[in-house]
Amino acid sequence: MLTSNVPGIHWPAVVGARDAAVLALLFQMESTQWLSAEVLRSRQDRQLGALLDHARRHCPFYHERLPNALASWHDIPLLTRADLQTHADAIRASAYPRAHGKTFDIATGGSTAEPVTVRRTALTQLFWQAATLRDHLWHRRDLSATMAIIRQFPQPVDSRKPGRWSGVLHSGPAWYLPIATDVEAQSRWLQEVNPDILLTYPANLDALLTHMHHEGLTLPRLREVRTVSGTVSPALRERCRQILGAPITDLYSAQEVGVIALQCPDSGLLHVQSEDLRVEVLDEQGQPCREGEVGQVVVTDLHNFAMPLVRYALRDWAEVGPTCPCGRGLPTLRRIMGRTRNMAMSPEGKRFWPVLETRRMLEVIPHLRQYQFEQTAVDSITARLVCAPAPSPEQLQRLQGALEQMLGHTYRWTWQVGDAPLPLSASGKFEEFISSIQDSGKQA
Repeated sequence: MLTSNVPGIHWPAVVGARDAAVLALLFQMESTQWLSAEVLRSRQDRQLGALLDHARRHCPFYHERLPNALASWHDIPLLTRADLQTHADAIRASAYPRAHGKTFDIATGGSTAEPVTVRRTALTQLFWQAATLRDHLWHRRDLSATMAIIRQFPQPVDSRKPGRWSGVLHSGPAWYLPIATDVEAQSRWLQEVNPDILLTYPANLDALLTHMHHEGLTLPRLREVRTVSGTVSPALRERCRQILGAPITDLYSAQEVGVIALQCPDSGLLHVQSEDLRVEVLDEQGQPCREGEVGQVVVTDLHNFAMPLVRYALRDWAEVGPTCPCGRGLPTLRRIMGRTRNMAMSPEGKRFWPVLETRRMLEVIPHLRQYQFEQTAVDSITARLVCAPAPSPEQLQRLQGALEQMLGHTYRWTWQVGDAPLPLSASGKFEEFISSIQDSGKQA
């Protein structure tokens, strides 16, 4: 249901100019999602031409960097986080169309506390809002539902005072809790709120599931868990269904560029939001990955004329998905793997993605509350465990065996056991596996 912006008019609603713009975008996107990949690409090319022309004329950083023809697209060097840190003034446009609205700056430290500031416009936020509404429509969310949101917030929030969660559309209450709240307190708060929908980070959800399973708790009204800012494994989806009886709906976004991909309501694949972004997945030679291959995610924001991000390397890795059987022409990603610093390395020096199954670890140490692994050398891993009482030497030996089965390699292990929660990253998130190995100068 829409909220009218005109006094005395309740139905049909007459919305304000900003909400009308969001709804107009959504109306178009309901049609464009069914276009073929080829037609979507041609429309992107038209918008890219306008963006690149603007960047050449108004951003010193791009004066010589951008080719005059899209045929040379793959010759454009990737824009890195270091570029944003050292050349921010030259990347920001000296002028941009007034109709794009006011500018504002978003500062993000990422998981590695390497801060960058990106200037965005009111127009870019319209696309973010339209993508969010598309997500609600795709998954047919009951707009009267109660949503509990546990994440990092840019401003202080009151966990006892609800807001609204659907933007343009009138919705049920949204309750907010900072991610820094300890898991036991989160669980108590969730019992009080008793939400229909829970939104949080995958790693935090994993910790919540462990605690609630141990305490025999559930959320009787819960219908859906929405996840953002992390990697959702098949094992996590299964644990969520077993313990909370609810499916996970994932959303892939980044503060610098907005919503990147939404989970398909039919197949579960992640649909790239091609109306707003050009997304590439590139191999280590910089070539486009094919279906089933894993590469780094590179994003171009098609509508940010205040600070154009052209071929911006997010330092995320993803697997390219197939054409979706749902019929939408939007490209797909099968899964988001994580960041380079979340990759493990074999004792022979080869990188790979670690697959850690919480269920198997709990079978060995049932009172395990939290864990984190840091690879400090090609043959060494430090394991930080939160549990009380402390595990026995026999349990640690069994856990080591289970971990080495999961990782597929043998390592030297250092165990750090305590009962205090492990700290979050500067971005308010938690990483279960970190590599601190210098790898050919590449650090994520």
